[in-house]
Amino acid sequence: MSLTQSGSASVLVLASSFYTAALERPFSEVLARENKEVGLSSVPYNQLHTFLLAPSSVIREDTSTSVLLLLRAEDLIRFELVVKGKAPDACFAALRERTEEFLNVLSRVSRLRLTVLLCPSGRGAYDVSFLGNAVRVSEFKIAAELRRQQRHWVMGWQEFESAAKLQGCFNASADRLGHVPFSPEGLSALANHFVARLDRMPVTLLSPNSGSSGSTDLEHFLSTLNMEIEIAPLAAPDEQKIIDLVRHTTHFINIPGRKWEGGAIQNLDSGAHKGEAWVVRVRDRFGDYGLSGAITFGIQENIMQVGLVFLTCPVLGRQVEYAFLEWMAKVALERGASDIDIPFTAGRDNQNLESLLANLTETGAARETNDRGFRLAVPGLVDRVLAEAPSPESVKSIVNNLRTLEAPLSAKAVT
Repeated sequence: MSLTQSGSASVLVLASSFYTAALERPFSEVLARENKEVGLSSVPYNQLHTFLLAPSSVIREDTSTSVLLLLRAEDLIRFELVVKGKAPDACFAALRERTEEFLNVLSRVSRLRLTVLLCPSGRGAYDVSFLGNAVRVSEFKIAAELRRQQRHWVMGWQEFESAAKLQGCFNASADRLGHVPFSPEGLSALANHFVARLDRMPVTLLSPNSGSSGSTDLEHFLSTLNMEIEIAPLAAPDEQKIIDLVRHTTHFINIPGRKWEGGAIQNLDSGAHKGEAWVVRVRDRFGDYGLSGAITFGIQENIMQVGLVFLTCPVLGRQVEYAFLEWMAKVALERGASDIDIPFTAGRDNQNLESLLANLTETGAARETNDRGFRLAVPGLVDRVLAEAPSPESVKSIVNNLRTLEAPLSAKAVT
């Protein structure tokens, strides 16, 4: 996401394992105060893997670019800490799987030169002491892989803390509410520290011949994931699990921040006379993510009226979201729908979903309803979804292996 004029001779790109947008304002203020003629961009949250493997998604060709990456190992399992914090075995398993996956991503990074700050775990909102030294081991492996490549500047937290001489850097409340581990003073200290060292940071320069799409590394990584999606009707035993997931989902969700009660998912059908509720399960070669999303919809007057649609953060960026939307488009065709109506409430974090849905409309613009929403024309929607995907071939592979299960006896249609 570009935050400054595109004509800047050089650019600073901000990326992190937490809510990157929190870094934008303090860095903009320091760059302006220091009269640095440097553009500023940030990598959208949950697109870190995509950026590392396909940097042209953010970086323009022939532009001198410094990339600052803030990494916190506990963010690899943030979702598990929130939802499964009382299940240590699940957190241990997830940390091993996600560390292995992230190391795989780093091993495939070929076009970037990074400045990396390893931020400490255990000083934010969630207690990770039950993991023992597992988090430190993860940090060590990540730092070792980055240093092995001999083109990145890797800084440990003690080095930064000693140079910045700051206190009160962390804010557990902000971490819980906004996925931002630092206080305003801490964010300012980070901005001051790295803006002062811009001249020392490694520079990335993407050339036009680095690949037609600049996504070769991403394609190779995705091709090894062996993604599997299973979509099945919502059964009664899974509804509370889905409600728990929705409460902690803010990015790929059309109605964020809503309070949910038992029975609410089954009955959210946007007023259709008869509705359906389906759940999504995801796994890949690194692990099983289990229940990872849901959709409710009903068909009325040849329109698929969606109630709720969401996917959890851990599965985003693996092209699952595009395969899910393609499945939705095919179901609409099977049900005889000409359009899909998706209500949408803008939240702090779901701008990427909003942009995607806007791009999938025929005109690329939102329609106005009682609530703001989008109408997607079903004819040609599959092709439009593939055109939006960073890796259409990966989406096709996922869809080819996608399993749709028949309704179990315990599943009931919405009436």
